[in-house]
Formats: sequence, structure tokens, C-alpha cells
Amino acid sequence: MRSIFLVWLLVGCIDQPNPVRGPGQTQIAIRLSEMGLYVGQLSDLTPAPGIVPYDVNVSLYSDLAEKQRFVWLPPGTSFGATDDRWDVPDGTYFIKNFFYPLDARDPTAGRRLVETRLLITRGSGLDASTYIWNNDQTDALVSGGNEDVRVQWIDETGASRDDKFHVPGTSLCSSCHSDRPLGWRTRQQPSPHVLVESGLLDHDPPAGITLSDPYGTASLDVRARSYLDANCSHCHGAGGEAEGTGVLFDFEHTDMASLPLCRSTEPVGGNKRVIVPGRPEQSGMISRLLSDDPFIRMPRGPSRIPDPKGVPLLREWIEAMPGGCP
Repeated sequence: MRSIFLVWLLVGCIDQPNPVRGPGQTQIAIRLSEMGLYVGQLSDLTPAPGIVPYDVNVSLYSDLAEKQRFVWLPPGTSFGATDDRWDVPDGTYFIKNFFYPLDARDPTAGRRLVETRLLITRGSGLDASTYIWNNDQTDALVSGGNEDVRVQWIDETGASRDDKFHVPGTSLCSSCHSDRPLGWRTRQQPSPHVLVESGLLDHDPPAGITLSDPYGTASLDVRARSYLDANCSHCHGAGGEAEGTGVLFDFEHTDMASLPLCRSTEPVGGNKRVIVPGRPEQSGMISRLLSDDPFIRMPRGPSRIPDPKGVPLLREWIEAMPGGCP
């Protein structure tokens, strides 16, 4: 218990507010309203000229929160297309807003904005900043993160939810991002040619992997592997913090020949194998997805609520695998 306390104390000291200038601005912005990102009523998130909305093929699960994304590129620049991770100009702003719909069954019921995260490319790294929205939804104040925000909403089933969304400390951004934006790669961009036509991308990327909607119409195998790529491979993939474990969950390494099937792992809930084909209830991967211990749960980071759609998807995928372990 003492060691856990010391970890939180240390993180609390590191996670100091990091106010940044808005694109083209000269003054540091303590409040989001001072950044010049949006016009009109701030909570509407109507982008100012040059602030471009975008989406990704498969979003990272974040405790049921939804996201609205924008990007700003320095004038005269564009992304450089490759078959995987795109080249990003220095000074690019990535802006991600996290929110909960007040009633997930009714899009007109409004929403509760929780935080706005900014990642700005600086040389070979990323500058991270977080702004947390006030209860009146009129503005967001710069924060070091590492704090809980109470959220109340009605979910897709009609159930009333009362939870805490954990805003991660800004010092933790690099542990997932590894100084790179995650969504700007061929596999995650739904319409690269549209970006070329708009001038945001220098040319159409060569054919490469494309992630599919985990809950769409693709095969179970493709949907599960797409989910793992989006939610796990930033650590368990090339350049990620867990690459050295050899347990890789990017799309390239989740075919049957490359998966850590029957591989021994530290026991979790009595399960000693990463994946036991045909036996999700015996697979340590599933045990970690369901754990409430922050030192065991996967993915590592701020999420606390097991993914109510993602976990059943992965259970079904493992159950469909032939075999078992000796």
C-alpha cells in the first residue's frame, strides 16, 4: 500500500498544468476559450477556420466516453502519406474532446463535455496539454490531469449511469503515444483520398492494412484483430512500451501463426496462459480486461470500466479458435 501511495504522490507532483498557445496565437491560454479553436458557443465545438474535423476507423475505448476530433496543420504543410504511419509536420495540433451524451438513445438530448486534450508536434516529440470543462459547460481550464470527473448519463440500454471519468495525468501521454500521434496512419484513416483533395495529405497512400469496425460486417477474425490493433498495439506493437515482451497485438501479429497462443504468463485469476484457444474463461488476456486492479488490468491507463462490447467480442473470437493447450 505504501508503494502505491508513493507512486501516486510522485505522479501528482509530475502532472502540472501545461498551458499552451493556440494555433497562430501569441499568448498562453489558461482557458480553452482563449485558444481560438472554436467559434460561437464554445460547447458546440464549431471549428474556427483552419481547424479540421476528422475521425478514425476504430476508436480507442475510453470508459464509454465519446470523442470529437480536430486537427490543425501549419499553413503550407501537409501530412506525408506512407503505407503505415504518416509523416507529420512540426507544429501540428491534434485536438480531442471527450464527452458523454446525456441520453445515448437520443442524440438531441445534449452532452456533457469532460476534457479536451491537445497534442502538438515539437521536433521529434509531442507536447501534451489538458483542459477540463466546468460544470456549466461554458469553458475548460488547463489542468495537469490525474483527477476524476463525475459523469451521469443514460446509456444505450436506458440504464442510468453515475461514474467517474479519470482524466489521465499529462505525464502519462508519452507512455501510450511514444512521441507519435496514433490515429494518423493508413490503417486508421477512413478516407485518405478526401484528405488529398482537401490538401491535408500530400498523396494517396499505397495499399496497406485497413482496420474494420469491430461491430460491423467484417469477419469475426478481422473485427477482433482490428479492435486489438486500436486498443492494444500502441503498447503491444512496434515502438510501444511492451514491444519487448514479444506479446504483440497489432494487426500484423494477430493471425493464428503469430498469436501468443498457450504462452505462459503471470497468473491472473488463476489463468496462466495469455490465450487458450477455445477457452476464453481460461485466457489471461480476458482476465486482465476484466480486472479492477490497476496493476493488472489491460489496457493500462485511465480506463476503469470493462468494455461492455469489446470484451464479448474477444471472448467470441477466442471461443471460435480450434484447439486448446496441452
